[in-house]
Amino acid sequence: MLKSSCLFTLLALIASITLAQPATLTSPDGTVRLTLTANPQLSWSVTMDNQPIILDSPLTIELTDGTILGNDVQILSRQPAQSSQTWRPVVGRKSTIVDHHHQLTLRLRQTSASNLEYTLICRAFNDGVAFRYLFDQPATLAIKEEHTQFTFPGNYTCWPAFLNSYNTEHQALYPKETLSAISPEDIIGPPLTIQIAPNRFCSITEAALTNWSGMYLTRPGQSQLLVQSDAFVGGGQPFNFHQTIPDNADKIRFVIEALDGNSHDHVDIANARLINPASGKSIWLSDLKPTVARQEWGSLKLDRSVDNNPITIANKTYPKGLGTHAGAVITYPIPAGYTEIAGSVGIDSEVENRGRARMLLYAVPEPTGDHITLKTTLSRTTDNPASVTVKTPQASPWRVLMLGRTAADLVNSDIVLNLNEPSRIADTSWIQSGVSSWNWLSCGGDMDMALLKSFIDLSASMGWEYTLIDDGWYQNWNCTTSINKLNIPALVDYARQRNVKLWLWVHWQALDRRLEEAFTLYQQWGIAGVKTDFMARDDQWMVNWYQKVLASAAEHKLMINFHGCYKPTGLRRTWPNLMTREAIYGEEQNLGSRQNDPIHKTTLPFTRMLAGPMDYTPGSMLNETSDTWSAGRPVKTLGTRCQELALCVIYDNPILSMADKPENYANQPGVDFLKNLPATWDDTKVLNGEIGQYITTARKSGNTWYLAAITNWDKRKLNIPLSFLSSGRHQVTLYQDGPDAAKNARDLVRSEQTVTAQDTLSIPLAPGGGFVATFQQR
Repeated sequence: MLKSSCLFTLLALIASITLAQPATLTSPDGTVRLTLTANPQLSWSVTMDNQPIILDSPLTIELTDGTILGNDVQILSRQPAQSSQTWRPVVGRKSTIVDHHHQLTLRLRQTSASNLEYTLICRAFNDGVAFRYLFDQPATLAIKEEHTQFTFPGNYTCWPAFLNSYNTEHQALYPKETLSAISPEDIIGPPLTIQIAPNRFCSITEAALTNWSGMYLTRPGQSQLLVQSDAFVGGGQPFNFHQTIPDNADKIRFVIEALDGNSHDHVDIANARLINPASGKSIWLSDLKPTVARQEWGSLKLDRSVDNNPITIANKTYPKGLGTHAGAVITYPIPAGYTEIAGSVGIDSEVENRGRARMLLYAVPEPTGDHITLKTTLSRTTDNPASVTVKTPQASPWRVLMLGRTAADLVNSDIVLNLNEPSRIADTSWIQSGVSSWNWLSCGGDMDMALLKSFIDLSASMGWEYTLIDDGWYQNWNCTTSINKLNIPALVDYARQRNVKLWLWVHWQALDRRLEEAFTLYQQWGIAGVKTDFMARDDQWMVNWYQKVLASAAEHKLMINFHGCYKPTGLRRTWPNLMTREAIYGEEQNLGSRQNDPIHKTTLPFTRMLAGPMDYTPGSMLNETSDTWSAGRPVKTLGTRCQELALCVIYDNPILSMADKPENYANQPGVDFLKNLPATWDDTKVLNGEIGQYITTARKSGNTWYLAAITNWDKRKLNIPLSFLSSGRHQVTLYQDGPDAAKNARDLVRSEQTVTAQDTLSIPLAPGGGFVATFQQR
């Protein structure tokens, strides 16, 4: 009996020691390793090729009752598993996707007073790792914040989307920065792509976002809030401030937040100045150079409003100050001896009584240490202490770390889709990709039968499947009744006779008011899909609204294009009627900004596109150089004609909305390439590329291969092996920058030749240039 008791005790001791050891999970090829510890802090680390990617980093979740899950836990059990399968998406980049991963499920218990148990599910792929929580107690869970941390060994190059607000349409640039450029006041929209070494890349995003709030990234830090203004409104008096700056601060940072959307939030920081109390001297901030100046609309103006008028608040004019807009972050260095800051902040009189915002002013200390840590933060509404409230059981979204040895490896990854659930739609025969003509970007709000018929005729002549009727077809929030000069059923019939189907644009609030009524009517009319717009949120309520729309649309056999929305998380696998999303600084930005340039366009595939398809809306025939570009409608694009054609191949988008109006396509060089253009593919291979520099992509549709490349403002010569081709001889039709493309962006040369898989194409690209080619086996 004594021996049995000792043996039992020994076995129990061995079991407890085993459960206390770090849990490791490796990828199928053994090159990626995820390690989890609970000692007693729950933390994780990641290596690739035995090199550190993420150093040991805490994993915690803060509940609204003050409980911190992850601070004091023990592992109760470990359950390994693995999967290797293939599945077929309805539309997309490939006809078949491989899902090969190893999985480890950890059952955890809080050893604090709560004794709450929950599960952590981890997966390791050859191209990344992911984990999610599964909560099955208590009955209701209210989460205040998630604090997943990512500690990097160094201050690496990254391409962050600075959003600075949860009320955002994710229409962001991805500037090349270092991790240290991210501050505690910043809100970074995933994916965040990071280059750790010449042969190591990663990107942070999320997958399977359902019944949860969207994830963002920020940087933990010790910034001190000096001033939080009252809300200020258009026509109202300014908020005045005068504050001492702490001794350890080397920068001051203004954050301007929108309080009711961001329309008309033209904010002035009037008479903004740093003060040296010892000498009595002041320095106007408008006479200094900011280290950071970002805002969601327009650009920072010095001693003028954002609309370039004299700075005026409540009809009082100020000679000095900063003119900005809500969604702004403005940072200035602090000169030695200047220890006070003062000014007045309010809405500029140029927008009369519109606009509502507030200002937060921070003192930013100089960063210390070699390691850089980022952490997650969840979207929320301002009046709710919980960012997520759920009834259990409920799984969180996956936290995803994509990995690659080249930047192209990231673009080739299917990890986000693989982390989503299979399709909930049994009959998907009505879900069909295609190219669409589109009236808004070229014609604005113009709307009549003749105009829309001309776009339908354009689609018919080009072999495009769809025409999108955008904003202006209905009025007064009634999206079931067209304006008097339109007859939607007649347009549907006109399009049907020409083998074209119609999409309709609808504001999300108009759609929400009569969702079932509208979708029933659109199905009766014969509408193929709905583009809904301006949601500009990803709090839990709005995330669930997307699900409601997709489920209802599926019942009525309608495809969906989300605009003014948050980034993709792979939901299109579960709801394949979700064809595409905007959430991109795309072609429409060229109406008033030159920032959508070839540098941005060669950055997007390695950043935003990692999350999923993007409705960039290419296809403009008004192509300009940096010297000849001007703002206006129809939209003019920065880059060559060949670059614009190449975007139609390089950018993922199963519903490809084309930017220009019918007459601008007529008899244009290269327009024949756009005829019968596929929008879904049997295979996709990103052959090479460098972020913000160039990218080369090959795609297969049936028996035809398409090859495309674009470059930034640097001219370059690409040597591209054709090993992706099958054996035998292939006829290639090539469209490349003409000899004068550097001065005339529309210059294009078309040629034909015969090649084999053993050949290499050598193609020169003009500044802002590109090329496209099609290969047919002979």
